[in-house]
Amino acid sequence: MTRKRSDARERILEAALVVSQQVGAAHLTLDAVAAEAGVSKGGLLYHFASKDALLRGMVDHHLDEHRRTLENAMAEFPATPGGYLQALVQAHRDERKDGLHEPHATRSFIAAAVNTPELMDGPRRFVAEHVDRLRPLGARFPEAMLLTLAFDGLFFGETFEMLDLTASEREAIVQLLAERAAAIAKAADGA
Repeated sequence: MTRKRSDARERILEAALVVSQQVGAAHLTLDAVAAEAGVSKGGLLYHFASKDALLRGMVDHHLDEHRRTLENAMAEFPATPGGYLQALVQAHRDERKDGLHEPHATRSFIAAAVNTPELMDGPRRFVAEHVDRLRPLGARFPEAMLLTLAFDGLFFGETFEMLDLTASEREAIVQLLAERAAAIAKAADGA
Protein backbone atom coordinates (compact mmCIF):
# COMPACT_ATOMS: atom_id res chain seq x y z
CA MET A 1 0.00 0.00 0.00
CA THR A 2 2.88 2.39 0.76
CA ARG A 3 4.25 1.98 -2.78
CA LYS A 4 0.87 2.91 -4.32
CA ARG A 5 0.71 6.07 -2.20
CA SER A 6 4.28 6.91 -3.21
CA ASP A 7 3.42 6.37 -6.89
CA ALA A 8 0.40 8.68 -6.61
CA ARG A 9 2.50 11.33 -4.90
CA GLU A 10 5.13 11.12 -7.66
CA ARG A 11 2.42 11.29 -10.34
CA ILE A 12 0.97 14.39 -8.67
CA LEU A 13 4.39 16.06 -8.49
CA GLU A 14 5.09 15.27 -12.14
CA ALA A 15 1.65 16.59 -13.12
CA ALA A 16 2.25 19.76 -11.11
CA LEU A 17 5.48 20.32 -13.03
CA VAL A 18 3.65 19.88 -16.35
CA VAL A 19 0.93 22.34 -15.29
CA SER A 20 3.49 24.83 -13.98
CA GLN A 21 5.33 24.65 -17.31
CA GLN A 22 2.05 25.46 -19.06
CA VAL A 23 0.68 28.25 -16.84
CA GLY A 24 3.39 29.03 -14.28
CA ALA A 25 3.61 27.84 -10.69
CA ALA A 26 1.86 30.95 -9.39
CA HIS A 27 -1.17 30.16 -11.56
CA LEU A 28 -1.45 26.42 -11.20
CA THR A 29 -4.63 25.15 -9.61
CA LEU A 30 -5.20 22.00 -7.62
CA ASP A 31 -8.00 21.04 -10.02
CA ALA A 32 -5.67 21.29 -13.03
CA VAL A 33 -2.97 19.25 -11.30
CA ALA A 34 -5.46 16.58 -10.19
CA ALA A 35 -6.80 16.31 -13.75
CA GLU A 36 -3.27 16.08 -15.21
CA ALA A 37 -2.29 13.42 -12.63
CA GLY A 38 -5.48 11.41 -13.16
CA VAL A 39 -6.44 11.58 -9.48
CA SER A 40 -9.40 13.09 -7.69
CA LYS A 41 -8.99 16.43 -5.99
CA GLY A 42 -9.48 14.57 -2.70
CA GLY A 43 -6.64 12.24 -3.67
CA LEU A 44 -4.42 15.21 -4.35
CA LEU A 45 -5.42 16.83 -1.04
CA TYR A 46 -4.54 13.58 0.76
CA HIS A 47 -0.93 14.09 -0.33
CA PHE A 48 -0.83 17.90 -0.42
CA ALA A 49 -3.29 19.75 1.83
CA SER A 50 -2.95 23.07 -0.03
CA LYS A 51 -1.44 24.74 -3.05
CA ASP A 52 1.43 25.99 -0.87
CA ALA A 53 2.06 22.43 0.33
CA LEU A 54 2.11 21.25 -3.29
CA LEU A 55 4.53 24.00 -4.29
CA ARG A 56 6.79 23.10 -1.35
CA GLY A 57 6.55 19.46 -2.43
CA MET A 58 7.61 20.43 -5.95
CA VAL A 59 10.61 22.40 -4.70
CA ASP A 60 11.60 19.56 -2.35
CA HIS A 61 11.20 17.04 -5.18
CA HIS A 62 13.46 19.15 -7.40
CA LEU A 63 16.07 19.42 -4.63
CA ASP A 64 15.89 15.66 -4.06
CA GLU A 65 16.59 15.08 -7.76
CA HIS A 66 19.54 17.46 -7.56
CA ARG A 67 20.87 15.69 -4.46
CA ARG A 68 20.60 12.30 -6.18
CA THR A 69 22.47 13.58 -9.22
CA LEU A 70 25.13 15.10 -6.99
CA GLU A 71 25.47 11.90 -4.92
CA ASN A 72 25.90 9.86 -8.11
CA ALA A 73 28.58 12.29 -9.30
CA MET A 74 30.31 12.21 -5.90
CA ALA A 75 30.82 8.45 -6.31
CA GLU A 76 33.13 9.24 -9.24
CA PHE A 77 35.51 11.46 -7.23
CA PRO A 78 37.51 11.24 -4.00
CA ALA A 79 35.58 11.90 -0.78
CA THR A 80 37.39 15.19 -0.23
CA PRO A 81 36.34 18.83 -0.50
CA GLY A 82 38.10 19.00 -3.88
CA GLY A 83 36.34 15.84 -5.02
CA TYR A 84 33.05 17.42 -3.97
CA LEU A 85 33.85 20.46 -6.11
CA GLN A 86 34.55 18.24 -9.10
CA ALA A 87 31.33 16.33 -8.45
CA LEU A 88 29.41 19.62 -8.58
CA VAL A 89 30.72 20.19 -12.09
CA GLN A 90 29.79 16.65 -13.13
CA ALA A 91 26.32 16.99 -11.57
CA HIS A 92 25.78 20.20 -13.52
CA ARG A 93 26.68 18.41 -16.75
CA ASP A 94 24.44 15.45 -15.90
CA GLU A 95 21.48 17.67 -15.01
CA ARG A 96 21.87 19.64 -18.22
CA LYS A 97 22.00 16.42 -20.24
CA ASP A 98 18.90 15.09 -18.43
CA GLY A 99 16.98 18.37 -18.87
CA LEU A 100 16.43 18.78 -15.12
CA HIS A 101 16.28 22.59 -15.17
CA GLU A 102 13.51 23.55 -17.57
CA PRO A 103 13.66 27.39 -17.81
CA HIS A 104 9.93 28.15 -17.74
CA ALA A 105 9.32 25.97 -14.70
CA THR A 106 12.30 27.49 -12.88
CA ARG A 107 11.10 31.03 -13.65
CA SER A 108 7.63 30.16 -12.41
CA PHE A 109 9.02 28.79 -9.11
CA ILE A 110 10.97 31.98 -8.61
CA ALA A 111 7.83 34.02 -9.29
CA ALA A 112 5.84 31.88 -6.85
CA ALA A 113 8.55 32.33 -4.20
CA VAL A 114 7.99 36.09 -4.33
CA ASN A 115 4.52 35.49 -2.87
CA THR A 116 5.54 32.52 -0.73
CA PRO A 117 9.09 33.21 0.50
CA GLU A 118 9.23 30.03 2.58
CA LEU A 119 9.39 28.07 -0.70
CA MET A 120 13.06 29.01 -0.69
CA ASP A 121 13.76 27.51 2.76
CA GLY A 122 14.89 24.16 1.30
CA PRO A 123 17.12 25.74 -1.35
CA ARG A 124 18.62 28.06 1.28
CA ARG A 125 19.49 25.07 3.49
CA PHE A 126 20.96 23.23 0.51
CA VAL A 127 23.18 26.19 -0.43
CA ALA A 128 24.32 26.56 3.19
CA GLU A 129 25.30 22.86 3.21
CA HIS A 130 27.08 23.35 -0.12
CA VAL A 131 29.11 26.30 1.19
CA ASP A 132 29.97 24.35 4.35
CA ARG A 133 31.29 21.48 2.22
CA LEU A 134 33.56 23.86 0.32
CA ARG A 135 34.93 25.79 3.32
CA PRO A 136 37.47 23.04 4.18
CA LEU A 137 39.24 23.98 0.93
CA GLY A 138 40.80 26.73 3.07
CA ALA A 139 42.75 29.17 0.93
CA ARG A 140 41.09 27.68 -2.18
CA PHE A 141 37.57 28.34 -0.84
CA PRO A 142 37.12 31.76 -2.54
CA GLU A 143 38.21 30.32 -5.87
CA ALA A 144 35.85 27.35 -5.44
CA MET A 145 33.01 29.74 -4.66
CA LEU A 146 33.78 31.77 -7.78
CA LEU A 147 33.59 28.58 -9.79
CA THR A 148 30.21 27.62 -8.33
CA LEU A 149 28.93 31.18 -8.77
CA ALA A 150 29.90 30.93 -12.44
CA PHE A 151 27.60 27.91 -12.69
CA ASP A 152 24.86 29.92 -10.98
CA GLY A 153 25.41 32.63 -13.60
CA LEU A 154 25.03 30.09 -16.41
CA PHE A 155 21.92 28.65 -14.77
CA PHE A 156 20.17 31.98 -14.21
CA GLY A 157 21.35 33.42 -17.52
CA GLU A 158 19.76 30.48 -19.32
CA THR A 159 16.69 30.41 -17.08
CA PHE A 160 15.88 34.04 -17.88
CA GLU A 161 17.02 33.69 -21.50
CA MET A 162 19.69 36.36 -21.12
CA LEU A 163 22.56 34.29 -22.52
CA ASP A 164 22.76 33.49 -26.20
CA LEU A 165 25.53 30.90 -26.19
CA THR A 166 26.00 28.24 -28.80
CA ALA A 167 26.24 24.69 -27.51
CA SER A 168 29.98 24.64 -28.25
CA GLU A 169 30.55 27.98 -26.48
CA ARG A 170 28.68 26.76 -23.45
CA GLU A 171 30.57 23.46 -23.38
CA ALA A 172 33.89 25.31 -23.70
CA ILE A 173 32.97 27.38 -20.63
CA VAL A 174 31.91 24.29 -18.67
CA GLN A 175 35.12 22.52 -19.70
CA LEU A 176 37.20 25.44 -18.41
CA LEU A 177 35.28 25.31 -15.13
CA ALA A 178 35.85 21.54 -14.92
CA GLU A 179 39.58 22.02 -15.48
CA ARG A 180 39.68 24.75 -12.85
CA ALA A 181 37.82 22.50 -10.38
CA ALA A 182 40.35 19.73 -11.01
CA ALA A 183 43.23 22.16 -10.40
CA ILE A 184 41.64 23.42 -7.18
CA ALA A 185 41.08 19.84 -6.02
CA LYS A 186 44.66 18.88 -6.79
CA ALA A 187 46.06 21.90 -4.94
CA ALA A 188 43.74 21.58 -1.94
CA ASP A 189 43.65 17.82 -1.56
CA GLY A 190 47.30 17.24 -2.44
CA ALA A 191 46.36 14.70 -5.08
